[in-house]
Amino acid sequence: MLAKPRLHHEIVQQAYDPCIISTESGKAQFISCEPQKPDEKLPKLEDCVIIDNRRPVTGTRGFDREIPLSGALRVYLVSSYSVGSQDSLSLGKYALCPLLSITEWKPVTGSIPPLSDEDWESEFAKYRASPEFQLLNPHMNLSEFKSIYYMEWIHRLWGRFVGLSFVIPAVYFVAKKKVSKPMAWRLAGIAGLIGFQGFIGWWMVKSGLKDDLFAPGSHPRVSQYRLTAHLAAAFTCYVAMLWNGLAILRSHRLLADPEAGINLLNSLQNPKLKIFRRSVAVLGLLVFTTAMSGALVAGLDAGLIYNEFPTMGNGLTPPKSELFDERYSRKPDKSDLWWRNMLENPSLVQLDHRILAMTTFTSVMALWAYTRGSPTMRRLLPPAAKKGVHGVVAFTFVQVALGISTLLYLVPTHLASTHQAGSLFLLTWVLVLGSRVWHPSRTAKLLQMAVKARNQSVSASALNATSKL
Repeated sequence: MLAKPRLHHEIVQQAYDPCIISTESGKAQFISCEPQKPDEKLPKLEDCVIIDNRRPVTGTRGFDREIPLSGALRVYLVSSYSVGSQDSLSLGKYALCPLLSITEWKPVTGSIPPLSDEDWESEFAKYRASPEFQLLNPHMNLSEFKSIYYMEWIHRLWGRFVGLSFVIPAVYFVAKKKVSKPMAWRLAGIAGLIGFQGFIGWWMVKSGLKDDLFAPGSHPRVSQYRLTAHLAAAFTCYVAMLWNGLAILRSHRLLADPEAGINLLNSLQNPKLKIFRRSVAVLGLLVFTTAMSGALVAGLDAGLIYNEFPTMGNGLTPPKSELFDERYSRKPDKSDLWWRNMLENPSLVQLDHRILAMTTFTSVMALWAYTRGSPTMRRLLPPAAKKGVHGVVAFTFVQVALGISTLLYLVPTHLASTHQAGSLFLLTWVLVLGSRVWHPSRTAKLLQMAVKARNQSVSASALNATSKL
């Protein structure tokens, strides 16, 4: 990004026109600002878009800083999600969940693991008081406890690292006014989501540490509702980072050639593309919902039954009496029968996940057929959007293959974790596709200002050349 120009000559400002500023070196730079009334003050330079004669554009304020920030945090978040999925899925010699190995939430002091034998004995004593140890693992020794403790500790430590890696640079950029006001609010919202995610994580773990928080007769586990909420918060945080990062990158590319950018955005305003954009939005919501149903499957160990595909037992679905079992109802009038079975009955939860997964697959293939079979879509869709559709199709096939393999092989940890990560990658590609067909109104306005400022530059140069003749 070019340095802030030092004013040397005059500033030419007309009502509702961009500002034109010439620098001390004599090389004209055009500062495209928000429209100003004649009696208003000039906007600050950092609120403008700088366009150089030799280079089409250097970008809007903060773009060069926001790009690495958002990109790095998305990588951190994906890795944190992968570690967390391994943590929640891991089963070893004992019937245990590493999530329950750390029985306290210490956001600051918990960053340091036990360092002495006394510290380890203290942590192990707390775990021995938990329902998981007493009911399932009474013969576990300290060495075996350390292995599951470190899995959960790494997950929590990585979560803290993700949060600090975002919050500290974000506070710096906002304090130094190196990002726009809308982006500053978005960064604040994402920072809040990261903090909320940590709280939801402990709320989830707490559900597996008390006898009264899980059904009588069942083995200790975290609540599938809280596990799903924890995953939903992580996905929401990731989507917010990704969408804003994609918007920054796209605006950066469009402003590199304002005239071509305006032509592209004008083509995206065609009413015939509205159906395609809405379809992509619905597809994104469908992928998100399918991933959340997968969290219910993981929380209930529903993948350990009906390890076959496409059938479930003797047919495509289990018997109705099994899907809507009255034992899951807790009210005398059975008014909660249907929704409790949908959320707590492993058989119905797995069936729901299968239905959502196949609906997602069918929707993706229908969208691909629409883009290939419709002459209007072939003509209107930008090449980048067509590539985005192919990416969504490819990841959908990979995700379906991973899901079926995970089921047939009785949910091995490496396959199950890869399948969970695959849902995030599929959602990523849907968002990438959406960003390529959305019409960013703010960027369109900046492009119009940039072209107008450039045209004024050409007119002024021509007028100067004519006056010298």
